[in-house]
Amino acid sequence: MKNFTKILTLVISIAIIATCFASCGNTKPTIGIIQFGSHDSLNNCYTGIMEGLKETINLDNYNVEYVNSNFTAETSLSQAQKMVNSNAKVIIAIATPSAIQAATAATGKNVPVVYCAVTDASQVANFKNMTGTSDIPDFTAQLNVVTKFMGKNNVKIGVLSSTEESSDAIQIEKLKEEAKKYNGMEIVTEVVSDITTIDAKTDSLISKKVDCIVNLLDNTIVGKLQNILAKTNAAKIPVFGSEIEQVKAGCLASASIDYVTVGKLSGRQAAEIINGKAASEVAPKTMENETFLCYNSSVLKTFNTLKLPALENIKDVAGN
Repeated sequence: MKNFTKILTLVISIAIIATCFASCGNTKPTIGIIQFGSHDSLNNCYTGIMEGLKETINLDNYNVEYVNSNFTAETSLSQAQKMVNSNAKVIIAIATPSAIQAATAATGKNVPVVYCAVTDASQVANFKNMTGTSDIPDFTAQLNVVTKFMGKNNVKIGVLSSTEESSDAIQIEKLKEEAKKYNGMEIVTEVVSDITTIDAKTDSLISKKVDCIVNLLDNTIVGKLQNILAKTNAAKIPVFGSEIEQVKAGCLASASIDYVTVGKLSGRQAAEIINGKAASEVAPKTMENETFLCYNSSVLKTFNTLKLPALENIKDVAGN
């Protein structure tokens, strides 16, 4: 009986060790993806990232760990720390707050970070082992769209920004600089401390009698777009989106960026790193000269005083 027990114990031990080795041998390296929050443009970034990765690598050989931070930077940091601790092959961070937190978590560690849709790349320039793709708005094209739809140059433009988005300051600076080219144009800003104050700040812009609102590339604001549109539509104030998905969702028009393309570029960068390049060997990219014009004809009909201007190659995205 004793011999039998010894043999049984030995067999079980061997089985456990074999299982452990098999399990360890089948462990796939992790590709971490942190998305700051859910709205269509960030979702399009994720779609593009996956397409960019698939172009170069076989994703069946990797564990793709996708997480959403629900527009909370502290959550991004916690998620990034877990990925760093699990020795992820690469972390891809969608939007500025997630990118900064991922870079912070990876500092001093051997985990490269690829950022996606970071508007002001200087925000992450001091971090090592990092590269990515920036999405700079074309405010020249955007204000041209605004003035053409509004039918005048002396437009009083309302802008909502948030303390969560560190790139808002440079966007507002560039927007105000571009506005100087138009006689009588005024930029009125309201700063949102968190998503709970968006309604009040929208009411404030309306009370200041702005002619329209122009969105920045600000994920906190865009994440509550429907709240904003409910108020501005009631006040008959058009909102110009910063990209096409906002126009599909109810903004009037935009000089837009294609965020699937932004994501695809970041996915390709991550694939280069996975295939052996250091992050320092993969050049950062900026979306430039990629702007296209779009408008929503259904939204336009709700503004009786506005007409479709003669803009070349403008696309109607109503119903899409």
